[in-house]
Amino acid sequence: AAFSLGGSSEKFRNLLACLPEAAFRCIRATSLKSSVLFGSMLRRKEFSSLTGASYLMLASLTCLLIFGAGPSGRVSGVFIAAIGFLALGDTAAAIVGLSVGRVRIFRKTLEGTLAGLLVCLGVAWVVSILPGLDLPIGIGILGAVSASVVEVLPIEVNDNVVIPLLSG
Repeated sequence: AAFSLGGSSEKFRNLLACLPEAAFRCIRATSLKSSVLFGSMLRRKEFSSLTGASYLMLASLTCLLIFGAGPSGRVSGVFIAAIGFLALGDTAAAIVGLSVGRVRIFRKTLEGTLAGLLVCLGVAWVVSILPGLDLPIGIGILGAVSASVVEVLPIEVNDNVVIPLLSG
């Protein structure tokens, strides 16, 4: 069954009215539980602020509202690709950059950025060939390159928010 944003407009307005409070509660709960369960995996600054997982949830919700529904009312290829760029491309960039990265670009590495770009291009290709998602490969490539550029830039906003929003 496909996710649909269809139905009565009153139900949709009620859902939108509840989202800010629900998002705040979920983010706060995720942040607290993460520090208890995964404390050894957290960065020092994440003990006193939101974790990367909290930002991922916030970005996913925002992307769902902005890019979520395609022309048929199903989840759009742009939404799937944008979250895929973050989940897979940013992860690959971090793993490669930390393990074999040598050439520095701002606070990142060239090797990590190229690994992230390759994975993002793979995500774009997969999403473009999936039936019903309607994402042209050219648009997917543009999103993949955008995700990689945004990931390497020294932007002060958490990249778990910026990558899916700007690449979408």
